[in-house]
Formats: sequence, C-alpha cells, structure tokens
Amino acid sequence: MAVYTNIGRSSLESFLTHYKTGALKSYEPVAAGINNSNYLLETDTGRYILTLIEDFSPGREALPYITALMDRLNIAGLPCPRILNDKDGGKIGVLSGKPALLLSFLDGSAPAPITPGHCAALGDCLARMHKAGQHFSLKRPNPWSLPRLLQRKDDYLSYAEKFAPGLSKKLLPIIERLQRKWPENLPAGHIHADLFPDNTLFQGERLTGVIDFYLAGEDFLAYDLAICVNAWCFDGDLRFNTEKYAALLNAYQAVLPLTAEDYKSLQILHQGAALRFLMSRLAEQFNRPQEALVTPHDPHEYLQKLGYHLEHDIRRETEAA
Repeated sequence: MAVYTNIGRSSLESFLTHYKTGALKSYEPVAAGINNSNYLLETDTGRYILTLIEDFSPGREALPYITALMDRLNIAGLPCPRILNDKDGGKIGVLSGKPALLLSFLDGSAPAPITPGHCAALGDCLARMHKAGQHFSLKRPNPWSLPRLLQRKDDYLSYAEKFAPGLSKKLLPIIERLQRKWPENLPAGHIHADLFPDNTLFQGERLTGVIDFYLAGEDFLAYDLAICVNAWCFDGDLRFNTEKYAALLNAYQAVLPLTAEDYKSLQILHQGAALRFLMSRLAEQFNRPQEALVTPHDPHEYLQKLGYHLEHDIRRETEAA
C-alpha cells in the first residue's frame, strides 16, 4: 500500500464540489503505488480514482506534461484513464496542500499469472503508445534515464552497501560496463518508463487499462520495451520465459518495427533497465517517510534479473570472439 497523505471526509467533499461528480458516497485508500497517495471514490455518478501528488514524487514538477500526454493517448483511443476537468476547465486541483488529479475508473485487474497472451496485448499497446506520442510537442527528459541515474551512482552504491555488505563492490564494475556500452542515437520518443503489470488492468487477456504515467518522459523507445521485458517475461521463480518474450516482441513489432540498431542494443538495454529498478528499489529501503503506509519493493528481484542478462550477454560475447 502507498498512502502518504490521509484525507478527511469533509475536506474531500469540499474538493469534489469543484467537479461534476455528485455527492460522495464512500472512499478508501488504494493498495498500490509507491510514489503518490491514491484513493478509490464512489459518488452519485460512479467510481473515480483520486491521486495526490506527493512532495517527493518524480512526477510533481511535470504535471502539465503528464496530463497533456494522457489526453493525447486518450484521443488516440488508448486505454489510459481520462483526467476529469473541474468546473473551471482545469485538470490539476489542490487537496490537503497537494496537487490532485481526479481520474476516470477503469475496469479490470492486474494480470496474475502473466501469460504470453497478456504479453502480446502489452506489446501491441506499448507500440501504439509510442506511435501516438510521435510529434508530441511538450518536453520532459526521462528523469530516470540510466545516464542521469548514474550521475548519482555514489548515493546508490551507498544504499547497496547498507542493504547487503559487499554489494557495492559487485555493482561498481557492472555500472562501469554499462557506462561504456550504453547506446547513443537510438529512436527516441515519449515512454511510459514504469509499465509493470501492476500498472495495467486486464479482463482475461484483454488489456483494459494502462495507469501511472508519473515517470513518463523522453528516452529510447527500445528502453521502454526493455523495462517491459524485465517486468513481464520472467516467471514467478525468476526464470526467463522465452515464449512471453517472443509474444511481447512480436506484438510490438507488428505495430512499430525495431531498427537494426535497436536490436543490436537490446541486451545492454535489458541490463540498464534492470539496474535502474535495482537502484531505485535500494533507495526505497532507506529514503522514504517513516510514517508512510508503503511497502518497499524487494531489490533482490532486480539483482537476479540483472545477473541473468549480464551472464547471457557475456556468454554471447565470448562465443562471438
């Protein structure tokens, strides 16, 4: 669960007077997310999601970009929530001193267990999102791009050492390898950057929703794909599932084919995407408000995924030598 800001009924009812939602019937915290506070509301006119953007949220400074990107994806027919306008036409409200968004409710649930069919639906949607973002004029460099992340590598190595003594020494040569090999000039655009299964909604194997765009920004499109490979294509025992991988990759390419340079860079992008989430999960362990109702993610998962991709890539390089 992620709830940093508790809201009272009276303040919520006052907030809703600025919207055409009707009277509040009930509300409850949403047991999901890591950066913002989310509530499920029931009103006279239906169900809504209320998101309070916390002070430390990486999306706070970019709300105009995020709301405009979500509008664009909605217009393109993609299944992301609609941001409700208030009675004055604004999209960003204020509740408990925090920026607040009121979002349409989407039916469905996170996929479990994940099947190749889920991966195919995700790949198709990801490619259509990337196409819909073409020529979008607003700018936001990915705040979690690997080069920007590694500018603060000493902080993350410190977290690693606190988490497991000796881990920082193991990570340093991996970081240096990625800094040397990180690609340049791949096709870039607007990416979700956090498209984990818990940021999607499904009914069966039909994708009904993509949520949580607060980390969205501009980066290599294939890097977004690599993030999804790591999040979707490992089984519960963290074994890489080639059937899921093929379903995701083939569905993506049916809409938006990868370039030769994308293909050449996939292995290093997989490693970089794994390192990015390993480092942010290490930070979650030591750098969060103590009073927050939040369950930090386990870094071990992405340490193991990073190890898989690194071993696979080194073996391939050895065989090619």
